[in-house]
Amino acid sequence: MLLHDRLNERIAEAIKLQLDNERGALDTTSDAWRSRCEVAKVAMFSDAERSVFIHHVSERRGNVAAREMESQATTLRTNAIFFLARKPS
Repeated sequence: MLLHDRLNERIAEAIKLQLDNERGALDTTSDAWRSRCEVAKVAMFSDAERSVFIHHVSERRGNVAAREMESQATTLRTNAIFFLARKPS
């Protein structure tokens, strides 16, 4: 489990770096930015935490919103993993 936790930490760090890079180019007062930050936060959660959060979104905002958030979070995680794979250790 330690390796899985470390991977989640590295993925979260990569997502934070991506947000920091985007912050200068985007309007950080917009609804789109707030949504992006929420998705990024979800993407940084562990699998179990993400599942619980998405379930709550489904109950509060509906299935379509939950699926969209899950899809965007998965994409962010995938991009972070590819970034980490290219990054020299």
